Amino acid sequence: MMKKTVLMCLVALVALVGCKRDPVDIYKQNESGVVMVLNKFYYKMRLPNGRYLYFSGLDEDGNLENLTDVEEKIRNNAQVSFGTAFFVDDRGTMLTNRHVASPPIDRELVKQGFAQLVRSVAAGLELRMQELEQEYRALELQRSDDSYYYDEEGNLVQEEADNTDIDYRQQQLQQAYLELEANLSNVEQLSDASQIDIKPVCRLGIAYDNSHVNSDADFLQRNPCTVVRMAGDEDVDLALLRLDNGTTPRGVHVFDIAGSRSGWLSRLLGRGNGDDDLKINSKVYMIGYNAGPVVGSTRRGIKAQFTSGNVTQQPDGQRVLYSIPTVEGSSGSPVVDENGNLVAVNFAKLAVGHAENFNFGIPLSKVKQFMRLK
Repeated sequence: MMKKTVLMCLVALVALVGCKRDPVDIYKQNESGVVMVLNKFYYKMRLPNGRYLYFSGLDEDGNLENLTDVEEKIRNNAQVSFGTAFFVDDRGTMLTNRHVASPPIDRELVKQGFAQLVRSVAAGLELRMQELEQEYRALELQRSDDSYYYDEEGNLVQEEADNTDIDYRQQQLQQAYLELEANLSNVEQLSDASQIDIKPVCRLGIAYDNSHVNSDADFLQRNPCTVVRMAGDEDVDLALLRLDNGTTPRGVHVFDIAGSRSGWLSRLLGRGNGDDDLKINSKVYMIGYNAGPVVGSTRRGIKAQFTSGNVTQQPDGQRVLYSIPTVEGSSGSPVVDENGNLVAVNFAKLAVGHAENFNFGIPLSKVKQFMRLK
């Protein structure tokens, strides 16, 4: 009788585990743990002479935008980008993409743009020096020669020409020329762009689902956060953020990275919450803020989008390809399976032709390695 009862319980539990969860329930369980990230940033460039320049990015022609040597000015012209993150512990720690936490820039293009700028400045200085030389020579031609005449007594008298104005102007030209020469020498010292160091300067903040946001301050002042760590592996686009107060708000969902909450029964049945369980056509869901507040803002506050798709390529342990549609802002979004278990972190769109609905996620196994939960 006891064996029959145990068997019936196991059958019931297996049947229960075999039932896929309602997607609405998955969304409701996880939505509070997903946040919108705002990054207000600019770039700091250390020159070979030890001085700094600041710029906000590159334009379509590769020129440095809002270039200045005054940091306060660039703060007023900083760029703003949005992404998604989600809580992974009760200490205010969130997981997102590295490119959300620290916006990348093509450093070679920056160096090329700066080298072009140096060449343009040097050419401008040289041109101005040539103009000063020409003006100096023209003034020489305008000089009056001393005049000679005989006075009433028949004596030869020399009368000096008055070139005072010409002398004064030539002195000005000489001084300006020397200053330009010194500036040109300083500019030429910056011609080796390989010695330039470029770093982003970022201010980060988040906003919670259902909260109202109207300005940058609603992120940066209400819920400021900082970067804890970023993946060193270029192929692992992950970063950890942490709220400055070091506390995850009460009632906010915390995503299970280690898999401890999957339970003994899931492990008994061979069902973990890992990417190893993903197969071709496996159903997956993503919770994130596509296009930031442009799409996320509603009358009731910001709302994350819940989108679905299928695994479209057998995972290789490096990335997961799925048919979930995304736009900018969804970077860092959690991707879960039909049981609501985290299986990937969204990080990139397939940039080939019109392949709008093919996106890549970082698999859970890589996330665990990054989180040092091997």
